[in-house]
Amino acid sequence: MTTLDDRSSALPGCEEAAGASGAAIRFHYDLGASFYQLWLGSELTYSCAMFEEGDDLEAAQRRKIDYHARQSGAVGARSVLDVGCGWGSTMRRLVECHRVGRVTGLTLSRDQKSWIEARRPPRATALLEGWQQHEPGEPYDAILSIGAFEHFVRRELPRERKVASYRHFFTRCREWLRPGGAMSLQTIAYGTLRPEQISPFITTAVFPESDLPFLGEIVDAARGLLEITRIRNDRSDYARTCREWVRRLGAHREAAERIVGSARVADFERFLRMSAVAFERGGLLLLRITLRKGDD
Repeated sequence: MTTLDDRSSALPGCEEAAGASGAAIRFHYDLGASFYQLWLGSELTYSCAMFEEGDDLEAAQRRKIDYHARQSGAVGARSVLDVGCGWGSTMRRLVECHRVGRVTGLTLSRDQKSWIEARRPPRATALLEGWQQHEPGEPYDAILSIGAFEHFVRRELPRERKVASYRHFFTRCREWLRPGGAMSLQTIAYGTLRPEQISPFITTAVFPESDLPFLGEIVDAARGLLEITRIRNDRSDYARTCREWVRRLGAHREAAERIVGSARVADFERFLRMSAVAFERGGLLLLRITLRKGDD
């Protein structure tokens, strides 16, 4: 089992913060795009898909991005921010299919930023910085954040500190949005599981320095800043997504082991199976939340 401590010498700068450090983010995401492509697919979309009847994983991932584009008002927008842009699949679809004039993506993963830069998507820019450091030159028409919110706080924090950190994020989003602009947020959240029931394997070998929100914490953090206009719980979609990912990883196990080693592949298979069960049983939720700034 690999942990962040096992690789600390290669991961400098674990600064004290409410959320995951850059080192913790790189521990999980900087394993090489060739490894992730084996099971995520060529578009490298590493978040819950949105399935309808007849969809394969690729179609369901495109459907998910299109949903967030519509909910945030990004379709046809002049300027959009993607907080936690991954390898750029959302950014690419926004400019290629949704006529967005300019997309800025934020990531703490060096591999992800390099991947995006090497492909030079038109009208899209990836920045190696977190939302705390971001200072745009002008307001955005829309904001998307898909699968990054899970890294905004650490497990050891009390509820009050977690809510304060989330509120800081929503305050910044409000400042960045033009009047009447909207944000579409996707995050895993606690359902019937409690934080103390989460396996130490997940919190050390998979996602160190990260924790999930409760829905109530998100609501409390956004109160008075952004209006929540829609909430969906699509946990069954994430169970299906995880099942498909683990199937694909198993089908390419030999190639995956050549890239990251057999122990790391086993860790990912275990993580994906555990996650699928948690979503199926309601221990974890998959929230898609639309938030709107007032017209002030």
